Formats: sequence, C-alpha cells, structure tokens
Amino acid sequence: MAGKGRSYRLETEIEKSREESNWKRVIDLAEQLKSRAPDFEHLANFLIGEGKLESFLEEFPPVDANISKARTGLTEAKRYLLSTASEQGKKAGVILDSNLLLGKLHYAMGMYEESLNYYNQAELQSFTEKQLPSRSLRIVAESYAIKGMCLEKVRPSSSSKYKQAEWDEQRVKCFEVAGDLTLLYLQEQDKLQQQQTTTINTGSYSPQPPNPERQIGPVLETVLQRAPILHIQTGKLQSAVTRYRTMLSAVESSATQSLRLTLTRQLAEVLLRGVSGTVYSCPEKAGDTTASNKKLTQTTQTADSPWKPRKYTGINLFIPRNENEEIILLLLIR
Repeated sequence: MAGKGRSYRLETEIEKSREESNWKRVIDLAEQLKSRAPDFEHLANFLIGEGKLESFLEEFPPVDANISKARTGLTEAKRYLLSTASEQGKKAGVILDSNLLLGKLHYAMGMYEESLNYYNQAELQSFTEKQLPSRSLRIVAESYAIKGMCLEKVRPSSSSKYKQAEWDEQRVKCFEVAGDLTLLYLQEQDKLQQQQTTTINTGSYSPQPPNPERQIGPVLETVLQRAPILHIQTGKLQSAVTRYRTMLSAVESSATQSLRLTLTRQLAEVLLRGVSGTVYSCPEKAGDTTASNKKLTQTTQTADSPWKPRKYTGINLFIPRNENEEIILLLLIR
C-alpha cells in the first residue's frame, strides 16, 4: 500500500509538472516512476519521450530552419514515443497521445506525410468534443494546427475541383478548431495562474513565473491568424469577418493581448477594403445563436461546446450597428 501511495504522489507531481511545461522535472519524475513501479514502465517511457520532445522544441521551435537539427536531435524522443505507440501503449492508456506527439515530432523533422499518417492513426478528425485537462487541450490544439500546416505542404494529388474544395475545407476546419482550442487553452492557463497566485498569497506554493511567449509558441500563434487569411484567399470575405469576430469576442488572456491588436487591424482592413454596403452584416448579439433560457453572467458566457473559448457578454456590451461604427471601434482598440 505504501508503494502505491508513493506512485500516486509521483503521478500527481508529474501531472503538475506537465501543466507547467517543466519538462526536466517530468523526465526526472518519470525515471523515478519507472524504477519504483515497473508496472508503469510504458507510461514512464511516454512521459520521457514527451519531455524530450517538448524540451527540444522549446530550444529549437518547429520551423523550416530547424529541420536538420530536429532530424538528429529528436531520435531519442522518437524511440521512446514509438515504443508506446503500440499494444503495450494502448494498455497503458497512452497510445493516442503517443500518435499525436509523433505527428508533431515528424512535422518538426519536415516529414509531413508521415505526420499526417500519425494523425490519421489517431483518428484526429473524429475526436469527440469533451472537456480536457490543460495539457491535453494544448496537445489536441497543436495536433489540429500541425495537421492543417501539413496539408498545406502536401497538396492533393488529384487536380479535380472536388478534391481541391475538400482539401481547402479540411485545412480551414483544422485551423478553426485549433484556434478555438488555443484560445480556450490560454484562458485556462490564466485561470491556473490566478489560482497559483491565490495559493502564493497563503504562502503554500511557489510556481514558475508566467511567460506568455512560452505559453503560446510559434505553432499556436501562427494558427490563430491562419483561418481568416485562408477565407480571404478563397474569396470568402464574410467567413473571414465572422472568424475574426469570433476570436475577438473571446475573453482576453495575457498571452493574446498583442495578438488581439493585430486581429483588430486585420478585421478593420477587410471591412474597409472588401465588405461594405449591402454585403455587410452586423455582429450578432451575444445569445442570438444560443437558447434564450441559458444562464449568463454579466461579463462572460459559457461556451456552447467544451472546445469553444468563453466569450464576453452582458447588457452593457456595445454592438456596432453598421460598418463605420465597427471600423471606428476596431481602430480605437489599444
């Protein structure tokens, strides 16, 4: 019983370290878990592989300039994750996350078709929308984002208009889902930070200082702007406007403050150059698309889906009545 208690405490500490992206600590604790509880070997191997992958990508982000480094520097992480993307990993409950992280790993290595294969094995497009812990939110958000970026690298082999339209639709869906999950993840990170600050005030905990750049990373930062741009490129300006409005109506987090300014300028530019007159439609009031009997707070609205970010709402929320009001409002935001 004492051994089980120690293993449980280790697992709790590991999960806390994963939430904080403290990968050195995760690897150290996973090694301890493996030595103390042999039954948890496959879980420990997954955690070590995850820690090695994420710590490498913190130093060398998954961009084209770092592909050669990734192909040599991620061999050990790949070995650990491959060992858990197996029947043993399935029994340990880590095969799904192993495939998702192998998709990320192969993207960093510039192996885009292999990355897509891992996301297909994980059946990413068929995921059920349900509440997820913070770390899982990030993994799934990055998986949709990376799948979308891989699709941009691996174009359809057929030149048929149907295949092209299907490819465009799949890309946009990946980026929109990833964007929603990213905003929700960042809101959850702020909530976690507030809880930790409250605990600090009682003198019982000392967390890592917040680092917005570390929170979001290049993959998620890119994906937040990608979906509306794709809509613009395919001539779907109203869809682009809707997407911008959706993101800007989400409750702001510390990591999106500068990004929101970029999004407001981009939306204002689209409204000025491409959407006007009879084409323009006003933003929907909060609650227009939700049941009227839903209970709302004065400042935020609970999302319809567990994968949607919380939104601003309330009786004092200003809703522009025409494009001029909306453009002026956007340009006034600082």
